[in-house]
Amino acid sequence: MVAPTSAFAVTSHIIEFKSQLFVVDGQFFAPYAADLKAYISKLGKPVTRFYISHEHPDHYLGMGDAFPDVTVYDLPGVRHHIEEDGPRQIAIWTARLGPRMVAQHLTLPSRDATAGIEVIEGVTVEFATVKDSEAPESLVIKLPELGVYIAQDLLYNGVHLWLPGPTDGWRNALESLLAETRYTSFLAGHGQPAGREVIEQDLAYLDTVDRIRRSVANAADYKSQLLKAYPDLAGTALLDIYLPLVYPAKK
Repeated sequence: MVAPTSAFAVTSHIIEFKSQLFVVDGQFFAPYAADLKAYISKLGKPVTRFYISHEHPDHYLGMGDAFPDVTVYDLPGVRHHIEEDGPRQIAIWTARLGPRMVAQHLTLPSRDATAGIEVIEGVTVEFATVKDSEAPESLVIKLPELGVYIAQDLLYNGVHLWLPGPTDGWRNALESLLAETRYTSFLAGHGQPAGREVIEQDLAYLDTVDRIRRSVANAADYKSQLLKAYPDLAGTALLDIYLPLVYPAKK
């Protein structure tokens, strides 16, 4: 499921097995988590694992009202961050958008996601951790027999990347992903599913950001040049959220 571009095209993904479902990420806003719940209900199978890929609130904040009782898995460091920051995020976004858009319940993770390979109802599933890319620590899920890589925010497709910090770690992760040639279908954290071309596209975007950062000294010029380079990408509002972190207002 992909949220509207006005909601940053945040994604949730479902792995359907013979008798159960795994869900990856719970949306940013409550209405889209409710849409996800409605779709899952039509499948007629229980959600036995609900994974949160990383610590950013656009991937877990929406799910609490729609999924209050699911068993949530995440990386231990991500869990600590959600426990600490989740209530604050509810307060911040409720103040901005109101309780109809923002879930008022926080479904906290209770199980550790660990790296390794499992065979679940005949399907091989590989769990892996990616460090220092879009987030400090992220969970990715691979289905090697199907050539599917659930990358979440390791990849963006057709959406501006979230880049308040350095690009080096993310670039390293994408270059490593290029070497995983068995995968042909990539499920991004923002935007529609894509082929291998999305990796090169995101690498090129990082190169553009680095070039612009070397040439400008303020947020307005950065945004202007980036929008000129990528006039058709969604998620322009992401720039307005992270740019004050890159170019703090002078006192």
